[in-house]
Amino acid sequence: MIKQFFLISKKPELSAEEFRYYYESNHVPLIKRLLPMFARYRRHYLDYGNSVIGTDQVAPGFDVITEIWFAHQADYDAFIEHVSDPAIIAEIRADEANFLISDATRSLRVETVE
Repeated sequence: MIKQFFLISKKPELSAEEFRYYYESNHVPLIKRLLPMFARYRRHYLDYGNSVIGTDQVAPGFDVITEIWFAHQADYDAFIEHVSDPAIIAEIRADEANFLISDATRSLRVETVE
């Protein structure tokens, strides 16, 4: 399976709860509608209150790790084609402006080994 990770930072004026609520209630349905070619779509929210962070570690600079899985290369290629469409990306960016810092988002294609 092909996986793409996104490291996403919330807007500073939002609480972690507001950020998560907006993401789950608004952005997830939008992404599922615009980009239906993925096999799995997971969000891993950082739990700063209960995370073990040593005194010598710095905060990671993001609030959620989003993980999108694609069953086939053709699905991934369709995803890339869709996010290259100016109309689709404009709709996504307009929604992102409500809850996250688009310019801070980092995208990583990963290979999982077990």
